[in-house]
Amino acid sequence: MRNFSKHLFLFITGSWLTIISAQPFAQGCSDAGFCTIPIRPAAADKNSFRSEFSYLRGEEDTHLWAVSLSYSRQVSKQWQWDHKLVATHVNGGYGTVSNLSDIYSTVRYSIKTGKGKQMHILGGVKIPFNQSNLKIRNISLPMVYQTSLGTYDLILGTAFTTGKLDMNLAVQLPVIQSNRNSFFKDLAPIPGEFPSTNLFRRKADVLWRVGLPIKSKSGKWRFDPNLLAIYHLGEDSYENRMGDRQNIPGSAGLTLNGNLQATHQLNAHRYLQFSIASPFIVRNNRPDGLTRSLVISVSYGFGW
Repeated sequence: MRNFSKHLFLFITGSWLTIISAQPFAQGCSDAGFCTIPIRPAAADKNSFRSEFSYLRGEEDTHLWAVSLSYSRQVSKQWQWDHKLVATHVNGGYGTVSNLSDIYSTVRYSIKTGKGKQMHILGGVKIPFNQSNLKIRNISLPMVYQTSLGTYDLILGTAFTTGKLDMNLAVQLPVIQSNRNSFFKDLAPIPGEFPSTNLFRRKADVLWRVGLPIKSKSGKWRFDPNLLAIYHLGEDSYENRMGDRQNIPGSAGLTLNGNLQATHQLNAHRYLQFSIASPFIVRNNRPDGLTRSLVISVSYGFGW
């Protein structure tokens, strides 16, 4: 019990560490959140906790800090149940906003595909904590200042190994669009490039990730350089002041991200993960406010 209390203390305080770190699955990918969900199990423990602190540099000189707390339960040899809670703090020219973001709940099923190899299949949901219409002094804010997209999403994915390469495929589909953002560009109190996003509606994303894991001889370090491609399946839209829905040109297409992760195994049940990520290709228009020029993060996890 004493060891558990020690780990729990480290888990909670670890969220506020200001050192660079990583996620087990592609942190900093400039998407709606699903690329930070570990499709592949991070540890073999029946129960595991993880805390993460991230710094993200956004559009128009915005700075974001995100904290997440995760819990995983290995229900059986094949089934695992994961939960993740995220909160975000945003600072920029409009001011400062802090709020809960989303909660993720996913189920993972593992299948043996060969000697020492497995395929992992994931399904789950993302539930928002707000409708993406947070305001400062009653001023409507662009999407980059919103802590959630305000959508209820379905998430499906798979992870497998091909030769020496790790592969991940996933799709995130907005099922219920509860976004109530009310930002109009021409009414903005601060000049900028943020597009109008009144009653914003978002299309689905498809993710493909390929990585080359490298382990140290001691087995205590693992390095994961990877490329992460996200394809936005259609143009997002907003409602103009006449009540007509208009597509946002340039909001469909490809985002390509580079990510370098390093995991340090402290012992059989505890680990630190480090990450730095930045995009190589971004879409012409990102009305969802998710463009990040830089992401650095640290996470601490333990299991029992």
